[in-house]
Amino acid sequence: MLTRDFGRVSTKTFPDINLLHPTNTLSNENPTEYPYIIVTISDSNYVIPTYVLILSLLRHNVRAMVHLLGVGLTAEEKALFTQFKQVRLFEADLSNTRNAATRKAEAMLTAEAFPCETVSLFDADCIVTGDLTRYLAQAVPGWSARLKTPDEDAMVFRQRYEPGEPLGGIPRKMLEIWQRDVGERQEPAIKNTACSGNLTVHRRFLGFTRHWHAQMMKVLPNQNTRQAHDFNSFAYSQLDESVMNSLLAFAHDAPPVSRGQFDKDPKACLIHLGPCNPRYWTFWRLDRLRYYQPVVELIEWAQHQDYRTPKLTWSLKRTWKPLVILVAYGYEGWVVVKRLAKKILKPTPKLKGRA
Repeated sequence: MLTRDFGRVSTKTFPDINLLHPTNTLSNENPTEYPYIIVTISDSNYVIPTYVLILSLLRHNVRAMVHLLGVGLTAEEKALFTQFKQVRLFEADLSNTRNAATRKAEAMLTAEAFPCETVSLFDADCIVTGDLTRYLAQAVPGWSARLKTPDEDAMVFRQRYEPGEPLGGIPRKMLEIWQRDVGERQEPAIKNTACSGNLTVHRRFLGFTRHWHAQMMKVLPNQNTRQAHDFNSFAYSQLDESVMNSLLAFAHDAPPVSRGQFDKDPKACLIHLGPCNPRYWTFWRLDRLRYYQPVVELIEWAQHQDYRTPKLTWSLKRTWKPLVILVAYGYEGWVVVKRLAKKILKPTPKLKGRA
């Protein structure tokens, strides 16, 4: 059995990051009862999904403290989260104007001052379907995430390969830029990339998480991008994910990487309800409609427990279920028609005559 190490990680390597104190002082500090920490991020646009994620963790008795990094939340919004004793709320560093995706390491670093075995980052628009506590643990301490296949990397990087370069790995020019910017290993330690969402790190490697944050602040311009990508950047188009993989490839302090386990058990797994538009709190897409009932049941459970709830949209109320279903099918039909129309109206390329 893995020995639990609740020691605090040194912060000397990158002293420029200041940890923020939680505003909720009612949290349980017992590491035996809550040996893990789950972190997530929310601004005012993501209050509803973050609230639903937390409800799913509480409802299914996941044995983890929840650290919420709030980005400019109002006092009323903060109160929605601090009513839960299992939640600690932290204020985000507003001097970072980049996309919220670049705050992932900042959120994970809130765990440094608290006893825990591992720290898991969950996207705010997720829910858990059961008690996945056992999947927060790691058999081998390190960095657990969803690992991409060669086919996935080939698709993502299809416009970044040089002529004649084999597909399926990380493009050579990208690796050159990463190696130059990291400046440590000469040869990459990874062949394919890993996802930067819904991952777990053992607390022994929180120093690498600090390195990740510092590297993002170094190589990503301090300007907001609406989406969690910047296609104008050759080497860092995926923002936080690109930087994370550059360090996994070339940093000396990169931890061992293993496959995440949050999709292993259908009865206790992590379901990502995003990231495509429309968001489910606007209206439900057909491919996500099967989660309408579980989400509504979570909200009704919270109301039965006398928890305060955010102002709910019509798509999260049981009384609107017929319209929820109608809109889901109607939107899917519109998408199909739009796709067909695009194919039909696509200009036919002119064929060049023979010389």
